[in-house]
Amino acid sequence: MNKAKKIQTTNQIIAREGIKPILFSGILVFFCIFIYLQVFALIFFIICLFFIVLFRNPERISKYRKDGAILAPCDGIIRDISINDNEVTIKIEIGLFDVGILRTPMFVDSIGTIYKYGLFIKDDEALKEVLNTKHCINGIQNDNTIYSIKLYPEIWNKVSIYDVNLAFAGDRIGFMKYGYLVLSIYSPCDIKIQRGDNVFAGQSLLAKI
Repeated sequence: MNKAKKIQTTNQIIAREGIKPILFSGILVFFCIFIYLQVFALIFFIICLFFIVLFRNPERISKYRKDGAILAPCDGIIRDISINDNEVTIKIEIGLFDVGILRTPMFVDSIGTIYKYGLFIKDDEALKEVLNTKHCINGIQNDNTIYSIKLYPEIWNKVSIYDVNLAFAGDRIGFMKYGYLVLSIYSPCDIKIQRGDNVFAGQSLLAKI
């Protein structure tokens, strides 16, 4: 099932997904100050700071942004790498405090999206693959799918996929907080990372074709 895309986040310091909760908590801070509820004002101020950290949107330009480079599509920790014939699959765990912006790992003419409703199972790996909510992003170049990104959010379905055309490696393509991202590359490539490595979206070099 296709899900409606959202307008692309640009280079503002806060991702568009965080604007509403930050504004709402900020308004509550001033409201509590106005009615002399300083303790609640402090609580909502801390919540506002929490949302600012959660939805931060740093500008990143990679030194590897060129033909043949495959960049990390998200911040997180490499949990698994598998190589089968002409396909390489990389699994990345995205933590709650990792930057949630997703970036295209390679140059694409456009992206296609698929969305499947499901559960939010956390611990059982086999059931997660089958039953969990799943978002899929396909990177398309010259009418061929050159990579796919599968998103498995956990706890809540905070995922956005932006309306993207002609995106260069490192450009923003979406947003997700807390879960797993599985990147499949449909081409032989030279892996530059290993399990346990920390990677940063649009900066870390995963592989070279």
